[in-house]
Order: sequence, then structure tokens, then C-alpha cells
Amino acid sequence: MGKVNREKFKVYEGVFDNATLDALENLKRRQYYDELGGPIKTGKEGDVYHAHKGDTRLAIKMFRITSANFKKISQYIIRDFRFRTIKGNLRKVILAWSQKEFRNLQLLYKAGVNVPYPYKQFQNVIIMDYIEGCMLKDAIIENPEEIYKQVKEQLHLMIRGAKLVHGDLSEFNMMLNSEGVVIIIDVGQAMNFKNKQDFLEFEDLLLRDLENVCRFFNKKFGFNVSSQELLNELKEGLFD
Repeated sequence: MGKVNREKFKVYEGVFDNATLDALENLKRRQYYDELGGPIKTGKEGDVYHAHKGDTRLAIKMFRITSANFKKISQYIIRDFRFRTIKGNLRKVILAWSQKEFRNLQLLYKAGVNVPYPYKQFQNVIIMDYIEGCMLKDAIIENPEEIYKQVKEQLHLMIRGAKLVHGDLSEFNMMLNSEGVVIIIDVGQAMNFKNKQDFLEFEDLLLRDLENVCRFFNKKFGFNVSSQELLNELKEGLFD
């Protein structure tokens, strides 16, 4: 119990280094999951794999320690007041990034935002709920007005409840699950603000998110929604 088949994962160079395998073995030994399966999604900073614990399907996200984009990740670390003291080599930054995504998931889930439930974070590994569905960009959407309404509701909860700006929101990191519910994923870069000054510092990131959202619905469904109007709506009364 607790051993991970290292030979099986040698092909995934850059993800399954010895430190990652040690973290996976630790989590398995502590019974956070039973078995690790194949890949769900691959990315520049890390990958997501199937797993299960009993009858529960899980997703395990592993951030690359050896091949991640240090410069890109660092800019999101040093701009977040929770992690500004983090300095050092790539490994330290990646471990902070893993903690950041886990804490962001916790904040979002508590605020009622539709995100995968985060079970555990250890080193560069996060265990969360598996979402049955597909990315919004690939979804067959028969009711785009309803989906846009859901996206707006998620943005309101994100800003007003969790006090987070996603920072990289688009049709590539929103999912439509099997029940037609919009799920927000990939929140490692999300920035937490505690006051108006913080919010203003991240307003450029929020506007970029809204531009991506509006572009998607305008181009794909013939909407005529304005990112600036949506920004004004989200900001209204935020610090009254």
C-alpha cells in the first residue's frame, strides 16, 4: 500500500520526477486516493490525471518542478499579498503556486463558486473532485443565454464572495459539466484582494478576463455584450 509504479510513469518526463513520485506515494499511503490513472489534461505548468478512492472519481493535478515557466508563475506570486515574501528557486515558487491554487479553490468553494472540491494539497500535488464534462470551447451549447447568465453569476460570486480575480479566464478554463452547469477551473493565478487598492491593482487582469468572455459569446453566438459594461456591473457598490 502506498507505492506508486515508477516504471509506469517514466514516460511523463517533467511531471513525474522523483519529488512528485514521493509526494504521490505519501498521499496514497495516507489514503487520499487508491490508484492513479491516465492523463485528463496536459498544460504548460502541470498536468491533471484520473484517480479514484473507492467509488469516488478524483482528479490529481501535478505542477512541474523541472520545466514550468518560472517567469510567468513568479509574476502571479509576487503580485498576491498572500505570497509576496516567497523568493528563491523554481522549486520554492512551484510549491507556493500549488498552495496558491489550493487556497484559491477553498475560497471559491466557500463563496459558492462552482469549482472542483479541493481535498488535499501536498508539495506540488493537489487532489480534487473529477468533473464530468468538457471545456466550454468544445461544448455543444443549445442555450447560450443561460450559459452566459451562469458565467456572470460565477463572476459575481468570485469577485464579491471570494474576493478573487481569476486572471486567466476564458472558454479554455471554464467547463460545462454533464448537468449543464458552468465550472471554473485552473485558478492558480487568481489574485486575492483585501481592499480597493488591491482590486485596482488587479483590475487590468479582470478586464482581460471579461474581454475573453465577451469575445467568446459575441463571436460564437452573435451576442453584443460589452466587457466594459460588465466590468462596471461587477464593480458597482463593491466597496460601498
